[in-house]
Amino acid sequence: MPSNLVRPRTHQCMIGVFLLAVINTPFAAADGPPRFGQTSRQASPLPPPTDIDPQLTKELDRAEQKLCDAILHRDMTALDGFVASNFTLRVADVPQTSLPRAVWMENTRRITGQSCDRHHLTARRLTADLAAVSLVWSQKQTADGRDFSGEFYVVDFWKRSSERWQITARYSTPLGTMPERRPMQLAPAADVDPELTETLRLREEQFAKASMHGDVAIVDRIMGSEFTLRVGDAPERSVPRALRNDIRPREGSAYKVRSVEERYQAARKLTESLAVMSLVLTQEASLGDRDRSGDFYVVDIWRKSGNDWQIIARYSTPIGKKFDRSPAERHE
Repeated sequence: MPSNLVRPRTHQCMIGVFLLAVINTPFAAADGPPRFGQTSRQASPLPPPTDIDPQLTKELDRAEQKLCDAILHRDMTALDGFVASNFTLRVADVPQTSLPRAVWMENTRRITGQSCDRHHLTARRLTADLAAVSLVWSQKQTADGRDFSGEFYVVDFWKRSSERWQITARYSTPLGTMPERRPMQLAPAADVDPELTETLRLREEQFAKASMHGDVAIVDRIMGSEFTLRVGDAPERSVPRALRNDIRPREGSAYKVRSVEERYQAARKLTESLAVMSLVLTQEASLGDRDRSGDFYVVDIWRKSGNDWQIIARYSTPIGKKFDRSPAERHE
């Protein structure tokens, strides 16, 4: 079902989003299911995260800060070193396209930034020289006289080359209300691998249907052993594979998905065996007596194992809303 929150945007609409520092989500109880011996009315804490590399997090936190400083001061020389030649930006409310490096670099000259701040930054090592960084980025800035201040949930991909880290891709979702954008003509996306997109679209569809219908065997086969879920409106949480509701019998889960639709799929190859897939997921769902329906901007990381692909990480943010994450009473 199309959402009026996700609509065609423009290159100009993305001028400010790169300065972004940015539950429950589709097919997961991010609040955490009851542990053994607890009832569904009792909140249970999540275990310590398994997807954080502490040293790498410190290193890339410094890189994110230097990147932000370069944007604020319009230091194009510094930016030229930080931003990889194949960099693209994708944003949740323009999911059908991406902004290439050349356009973003030019747009950066038009930004008037006052401040930016980062929190809940975590880095996950994918290979020796490739990492995924998630964070909430708060900014105060204008572009062409229009206010682009706010908070955004961001997933960045950094690649190390010649001992220096460069950002190769950014996926960004505003937290809360979507900013109004000025309509302009969209350019064709340059970061999509069509064949890979179709392959992973089918896997995503299979994963979604199996999760919705409680087909534990299929979910177990598609979900990698190192899988974790992170959500934009509860960025401090990392939900491990073991706590996913969709690898539990459906009748025992408080999380119920009644319908699901996926749109604007775009896959980008990171390495020969790693890929990132972005999409908009629309669902009708509930957790006990709490509504979990809406649109979500999803960024998935897939790893090729043999001739097949497994999902190893999901970053998901509700579009245009925030959910109540308090540990209130839950009902099956």
